[in-house]
Amino acid sequence: MLEGKVAIITGAARGQGLAAAKLFAGEGAKVVINDLDADSVEAAVSEIKSAGGTVLGVPGDVADAGSVEGIVARTVREFGGLDVLYNNAGIGYSATSRMGIGMDDVVRCSLEDWNRILDINLGGVFHFCKYGIPALIERGGGAIINTASIAALKGSRNAHAYGASKGAIVALTRSLAVTYGRNGIRANAICPGIIDTEMIHDTLLGSEAQITGLQRMTPLGAIGTALDIANVALFLASDAGKFVTGQAIPVDGGITA
Repeated sequence: MLEGKVAIITGAARGQGLAAAKLFAGEGAKVVINDLDADSVEAAVSEIKSAGGTVLGVPGDVADAGSVEGIVARTVREFGGLDVLYNNAGIGYSATSRMGIGMDDVVRCSLEDWNRILDINLGGVFHFCKYGIPALIERGGGAIINTASIAALKGSRNAHAYGASKGAIVALTRSLAVTYGRNGIRANAICPGIIDTEMIHDTLLGSEAQITGLQRMTPLGAIGTALDIANVALFLASDAGKFVTGQAIPVDGGITA
């Protein structure tokens, strides 16, 4: 489905991003894996290469504009262009344990925490779009896929910074679709629900009681997997989704229904 396409996937050394990288490579894409940790990037690259995929690992911080500009430039230099930009990197419910960032309401959230979450989740999308869209236009168009969340579609008692960042991603995605549609660029957001990845495993899926509770609140009675998200991303990246743009697509087992 992606034969000959070049795709950048951020946050691709683990979880949803890695699942998409493996799926895209298996479908013929040349995949650029970006993540913050160089060792994790190297491991992901090795896994995809061992399966016969064409892959390039480029560590870097999505919150740093200079780093992002370099990642896009290297992609174009080594693979000849860019067709799919998958802005997946972000921090969320694992932020407290991994980076010291709180997920509280606005009263309890520190200014430092608020800024860091917005810098990574929203700033990363801004930086990659700023430098990636010209490369997409140069190829005659392509697909932008942004990872939002069902937190962008419904209120929450906490995680206000996270929800604000994801809501902004949905609004930005719609504007990108309107602005660059005539350049052949489609822009869509995926809004995952409860997905069993490292990002939430220890915080939301840390006990059998938590897992059972989340299963009960989901109409399909199950917790999603990284591959569930990757399959939707593949559809949006490929010609199968060529008439879909400006959408925020929940992949949540029916929670937002």
